[in-house]
Order: sequence, then C-alpha cells, then structure tokens
Amino acid sequence: MPSGRVIIPAAAALLAGLGLTALATTRPPSATERIQQGLTALSDNDLARAERIAVAVAEANQPGSWRAWLIAAAARQRQGRYQQAQDAYRQFLALCDRPAERAHAMEQIQRCHWAVAPRKPAVVSQMLNENQRRALALVSERPYTESTEHFAVQAYNAELAKLVARQAETALARICEEILSSQAYPHIVNVYVWPDAVEYQKHATSAAEWAGGSFSLTHGEDGQLIRRIDLTQLDKHRHFDTGTLDRVLPHEMCHLVLAEYFGDAHCPLALNEGLAMMAEAAVDNARLLLAGAALAGNKKIALPGLLRTEGCSADNADVFYAESFSLTAYLHARLTREQFREMLAQIKAGFPLDEALQRALYVPPDPAFLERLARAWEAEAIRQAQFLKALDANPLAPS
Repeated sequence: MPSGRVIIPAAAALLAGLGLTALATTRPPSATERIQQGLTALSDNDLARAERIAVAVAEANQPGSWRAWLIAAAARQRQGRYQQAQDAYRQFLALCDRPAERAHAMEQIQRCHWAVAPRKPAVVSQMLNENQRRALALVSERPYTESTEHFAVQAYNAELAKLVARQAETALARICEEILSSQAYPHIVNVYVWPDAVEYQKHATSAAEWAGGSFSLTHGEDGQLIRRIDLTQLDKHRHFDTGTLDRVLPHEMCHLVLAEYFGDAHCPLALNEGLAMMAEAAVDNARLLLAGAALAGNKKIALPGLLRTEGCSADNADVFYAESFSLTAYLHARLTREQFREMLAQIKAGFPLDEALQRALYVPPDPAFLERLARAWEAEAIRQAQFLKALDANPLAPS
C-alpha cells in the first residue's frame, strides 16, 4: 500500500482540478478556502486538524463543500482508520460525477480494504497447487490423528490432518479475537474429517442431509461435555474439497463457540449465521450483492422479520443468509470492539438485539431505534452493492 506521502499529492491534484487554489483574504473563509486550509493541514501531517476542518466543511452543505470528504478520507486513511476512511470516500463518491475523481476514490477504498485483509486467515484454496490438491484427495485405509492446543483432528490422510489442525487454530484465534472481541476458549474440540458424504452422514448423525459439515455439543457417559466438528474430505466428483478448510471449518467452529457462549440464552438466528459467515476465510461478495439487490427490490426480508426468523424456507434461504451476513458485518464494522462485545453480552443477558445495541451504545431507550437502524443498514447495504458492481465494471488491482 502506498504511503500517505503518495496519497497527498494525488488528493492535492484532484482538488486543484476541482478549482481549489490558495486564496489570501480578510473575509470569513469560504468553503473553498476552508478546504484549502484542510489540505494544507494534511500536507503538514496535522491529520487531526485536517479531518476536523474537512468534516466541518463537508457537513455545512455549502456549495462545493462536499469536496472536503476527500481530505477527511485521506486523513483517516493515513491514521489507519480504514473503515472510517472508506465511509468518507463513499460520501465523496455519492456527490461526485467526475470519472477521474471517482476512480481515485474507488481505488483508495480498495486500498483501505487491502490494508485490513491480511488479518484474515489464509484462503487455502488459493495457496494449493494441483499436485497438493491431488495429494489431499488420497484416502488411506486407516485414520491419522494430529493434535494441537485446542484440537484433536482425525482424517484419512496424514497431511490433511495436519493442515486441518493448523487452519483450525488460525480460524479459532480469529473468531475469538476479532469477531467475538477477545472471548477466551480454553477447550479441546474433536474434529473428524470423513472421506465422503456417505461416511459423513453415517457418523455425523445429527447433520442435515445437504450439509458438508456440522458441530455438536453432547455429554459423554462420564458427564463431560464433548465438543465435536464433522467435515468431509472429498466433493461429489471425488476431488479434495477446499471449501472444507476455507468455509465449512471456520463456519461450524464459530457456531460451536457461539453455542457455548450464549448457552440457553436466545441469539437471533440472523446474528448467529452472520457471525459464522464472517468467520469464513474470504468475504463472499455475492452475498453482499444479493443483500443489496433484495433490500432495494421487492424480495427483501425487513429487519424485524429478519431478527424473528428461526428458520428459513428454500424459497428465501439465499436472501436470509445474504441479509444476515450484511447486517452482522455492518454492525461489526461500525461498533468498537468494546461496544460489540457489550452488545453480545446484553443479548446473552436476554435482551433483543435492538435493546442490546442501545445498551452497548449507552443511549436512552428509543422505540424508533430499530426502524432507524433498519434505514441506516439498508442504505449502506444498497450502496455497498452498487459499489461492488462498479468495481466489477472497473476492476482495480493492488499496485
């Protein structure tokens, strides 16, 4: 990612192209002059002042003041506040119709995304070559076991057992640290990787027929709680299923951790599934596109209905999962770690999501809060889907 010293000239050139030049005057500063002051502060690396000036100008809604969002975005980006920087760039995009300036803002949004992306676990399917995939598709006559701090993995392929154990530790660390805001998980989980769907269904007796993975919490004869995840090694074509590592393993593990965290407390299915999808190794943009399209059209599941849903039928399952992921990601991105952890704690204490969120934010109870949350989330989901479509039309790649 380029340094801030590369970003500043780019922003300066764009703002100059929009007609901003240094002006000397004794009159109260105009929006244009205040934008120049913000740009000067940005050039002097006085990032807090640059952002403060820019946001004040942008929110004043004077002619041309929207251009200040570019300064606010650059200041936030250089401070490492990438989500807030993306928000400011999107504010700029919403008001700018010049192709060059829009391309710059879109590129910076992607750079903000790439700056955060390395924190996610590796996408195994992108790391394995063809020979490795073939080797991981081999099935031996006897199982192999690999043990780590939190996992005992059994698979009918020695290398696969090792790989699953490593990926399981990586995924668990991210679930506990980034998604659940430092929740501890001092337990051992038994992971069984069955060669195919037939063996999986034979041993994972509580799993749905269509599932390629599942988790369970049961008590053994000694009364001890047994934590278990069942997975499949091969897809229907007898090829190694990389989705087992990239998607199914972290997804089911997140469900397992959440089941123990919430216990008998009710967690909305939408939040539960949303968090499990967030745990997956790669963001599925198709879900974000579907969520935006559904919310903008006539197939949407309104937020109150989404939070009440305890099961979904085949005809709306895709929309339910897409909206659940979109809503959960929206909340996770906009709350601090402490606020998100407090929201989960309040849900565990028995409060519905809207009340839990208000308590986490320390705001007075508001009967219209859920409605306002719905409007804000839907607007962002639609805007995000439009942005992803624009990226598809104008693909960008990191330099």
